Amino acid sequence: MEKRLEPMERFCGNCRYHNAYQYPDLILCFVRYQKHEDPIVSIFGCCEKWEPKSQECLCLEEALKKRNQREG
Repeated sequence: MEKRLEPMERFCGNCRYHNAYQYPDLILCFVRYQKHEDPIVSIFGCCEKWEPKSQECLCLEEALKKRNQREG
């Protein structure tokens, strides 16, 4: 049986160009780094260069849990 992919919300945290910086809230964006812009951004940001990450990343999952705990 084939697993169906759910539509993905666009966040820096699930983009292929990110790497953890200050886990789980901030990430390092390689696209911004290459453009000589501030590469440290919120995991919940997003830009026009977003591409889906091929593997699951716990950064976004942990950041969402943390945000929900603060709000709830």
